[in-house]
Amino acid sequence: FTDLNEIHARLFDHRPILQGHINYFVREFEEKRNDHEIERLKKLNEDIRDMKDELLPQSTKGMDLFLANLTAKLKVATEVCNKVENKENSMDTEFLEKERVQRKDEWIEFLGQQAKTCEEIDEEFTEQAGILARHYAELEKNLKTVNSSVP
Repeated sequence: FTDLNEIHARLFDHRPILQGHINYFVREFEEKRNDHEIERLKKLNEDIRDMKDELLPQSTKGMDLFLANLTAKLKVATEVCNKVENKENSMDTEFLEKERVQRKDEWIEFLGQQAKTCEEIDEEFTEQAGILARHYAELEKNLKTVNSSVP
C-alpha cells in the first residue's frame, strides 16, 4: 500500500518540481533585474525634487515678470485704442461725408474724361488706318500700272 502511495505521488504530485522551477525563475528574475526599478524610482524622485525646488520657483518668477510686462503693454495698447476711438467720434462726420461726395464726383468726372480720350484715340486710329489703307492701295495700283507697261 505504501508503494502504491509512493508511485501515485511520483506520477501525479508535481508540487516539488514546480516549487523548484518557481524558485529558479524568481532567483533569475531578481538577479537579472538587479534592482533597476528601484534605481529608476530614486532617479525620478531626485529629478522631481530638483524641479520642485529649483525649476518651479524660477518658472513662476519668470512668468510673474513676463505677465506683469505683458499686462502693462496691453493697458497701453488699450489706452491708444480708446484715444483713437474718441478722436474718431469727436470728428465732424458731416465734413467727411462732403469730402467723400466731392471725391466721388471728381472720380466720375475723371472716368468720363478717360472714356472721351479713349474715343478720340480710337477715332484717330481708325482715320490713320484708313489713310494708310488708301496709300497702300494707291501704291499697289501704281505698281500694277508699272508692271503692265514693262514688256
